[in-house]
Amino acid sequence: MVRCGGLQWLIVALGAAACVSAPQLRGPLATRNQHPAQLLVGHLGPTSARVLPAGELAVRADAAYTSLFLFGATPRSTWFMDGEVLRVAGGAAYGLGHGLQVELELPVAHAGSGFLDSFLIDYHRLFGLPDQDRSSLPRDVFRVDASQDGQSVWGVEPNGLEWMDVPIRLAWQVTPPADRKVGVALRAALDLPTGDPDKGYGNGELDVALGAVAEYWRNGVGYTAHAQHAFAGTPPGSRSLGFAFEDVTAAGLALEIPLKDDLSMLLQVEWETSALRRLGPPSAGNEQAYLWVGGRWSPSPAWSWEVAFGEDLLEQASPDFTAYVGMGWRPGAKAKRRRPGGR
Repeated sequence: MVRCGGLQWLIVALGAAACVSAPQLRGPLATRNQHPAQLLVGHLGPTSARVLPAGELAVRADAAYTSLFLFGATPRSTWFMDGEVLRVAGGAAYGLGHGLQVELELPVAHAGSGFLDSFLIDYHRLFGLPDQDRSSLPRDVFRVDASQDGQSVWGVEPNGLEWMDVPIRLAWQVTPPADRKVGVALRAALDLPTGDPDKGYGNGELDVALGAVAEYWRNGVGYTAHAQHAFAGTPPGSRSLGFAFEDVTAAGLALEIPLKDDLSMLLQVEWETSALRRLGPPSAGNEQAYLWVGGRWSPSPAWSWEVAFGEDLLEQASPDFTAYVGMGWRPGAKAKRRRPGGR
């Protein structure tokens, strides 16, 4: 019944989008899986297939707060993930001309025991959702640790504010999106090893990621798909113990539905492989999928404000729950915008 009702509301929203006179389609939310190991691997997440015109600048900032809880074991290895992670990032993109755009992001993170355990236990109980034995263990503690043959091969130290690896991304727009026309952009990223690998906030190596994004507009609604493959580095301490991170392949779909000229609903899903597949326990190596439901308010072409909530779709895999907020500023945006594909 809940799923059916949700589908009915989606159909209503899609129908209403056709009545919005001048929607401001800006593309998907810049969300990502906040699993601590996945954060160490280069990532080309959801984005628009459009690039900035030559000489134009766009600035954005976002923050995501995530609850973690997962554990598992094999005869040789164990995986335990309990705590909460805050990731805050600021960045800028710049149009280089000839369909090229460069982007720099500066992320920091804080990991700790947090405060959400009681709320999430009650939430799971209320809706009859599995809590993976969260309620049977002490609440509001922190532990992120991967062990193999009795020794810790990777973990995260809590209670500090730490730099993460810094990504530099390049996009080349092959074809621009338009009404009922698919736009395509190719992407590449290089992650600089600025995070501390000994504390679990970096991998100590240059990560490379390659990907593509496609965008399509129809009846005022934006549809986006992306895919990427990241070549993962391994923290030196882990490698010295015979453990290595695995490359990560990811893909996602996003739907941007304008409800008013300045207000949009966003639905996104992203799937990715685990960087800890070599560890052993299924809870560490399972594929991960995350659903995001959010909205964007754009009071002017230059400014946008975003909020979203994320929930894992697969058991024994992703983090439990994420709250996300973001903002964007594009000082060169024109005061008047046409409807995508309009005349």
